[in-house]
Amino acid sequence: MNKFMYFIVGGAIGAVGALLFAPRTGEETRNMVADYAGSVANDAQALGAKAAESIQSGVQQVTEKGQEAFDNVQNAAGNAANAAVDKNDELRAKIEAARDRIAAQVKQNAQESAAAVEGEAPKIADKAKQAVDNAKAAAAGALGNAADAVKGAVDKVSATAQDGAKKVDEKIEEAEEKSKK
Repeated sequence: MNKFMYFIVGGAIGAVGALLFAPRTGEETRNMVADYAGSVANDAQALGAKAAESIQSGVQQVTEKGQEAFDNVQNAAGNAANAAVDKNDELRAKIEAARDRIAAQVKQNAQESAAAVEGEAPKIADKAKQAVDNAKAAAAGALGNAADAVKGAVDKVSATAQDGAKKVDEKIEEAEEKSKK
């Protein structure tokens, strides 16, 4: 219990005790009880007003603290949002810088490759020309060899054909001689 309740209970016990043990007359006692009750009522009103004032003060303090906390949360949220935007912008800048570096490196690599190809192109062209010349020479040699082989074969066939023709002529002559006989 709180102090106010102890005070009320104690006052009531005291009033009952005073009535029971009072050496006064009933009217005096009633007047005295009425005075005491009025005094207790006044004290109770004063304590009630004081309690209401304390409650109002507490509500006001809680409201002020709540508003202060709300303002702090809003400020923190605003600061967090600004920080997030700043970090986002910072990350975008880093990404853009990385893209630029990569594009520059790709361009440099392409230029170096083009320069290397340009430097090697005459060598490659010379090698290709040499290979073509070698192929022409090999083809000419092979063609000459083939022509010689064909001529040799034609000569052989011709010689064989002449030999065959001579044999046929001889056989015909033999046959004619046999037929004359």
